[in-house]
Amino acid sequence: MIVYRITGKAYSDDLSGTGAKLFGGRWNSKGIPALYTSGFISLTLLEMIVHASFKDFATELHLVHIQFPDTATIKDITLPKLKNNWAEDHEYSRFIGDSFLDSKEQLLMKVPSALVPEEHNYVVNPLHTDFKKIKISKTIPFQPDKRFYLA
Repeated sequence: MIVYRITGKAYSDDLSGTGAKLFGGRWNSKGIPALYTSGFISLTLLEMIVHASFKDFATELHLVHIQFPDTATIKDITLPKLKNNWAEDHEYSRFIGDSFLDSKEQLLMKVPSALVPEEHNYVVNPLHTDFKKIKISKTIPFQPDKRFYLA
């Protein structure tokens, strides 16, 4: 399985989950490392546009393709498993994510995107024993269309 990240060039080889550990995210609290990825490049772009606050066209971005072994264990969080307002209740989603990350039972947690609930993001647990088996299969420069920056 391949998942995707868009990141600044300086962080294109960093899969540590340190950024999420420093700032927290939808599925993790501050202090808990997590690596956020998406199942589609287009969803990765949407997530980046929504969560990144930069407007600098000169920012050098990279699209990172991350390969997981076929044996990777996945916790699947489906929409019916979540309460109705899950996307607005960050405390609720962080509780779910923190529990997943703390347990270290699965390498990945497949979650619906708050932007496109029919598509999925994958939260990777850097503390799982199989984390060392994931590999960056490709990294390429990535420049979104400048119209994405108009807001």
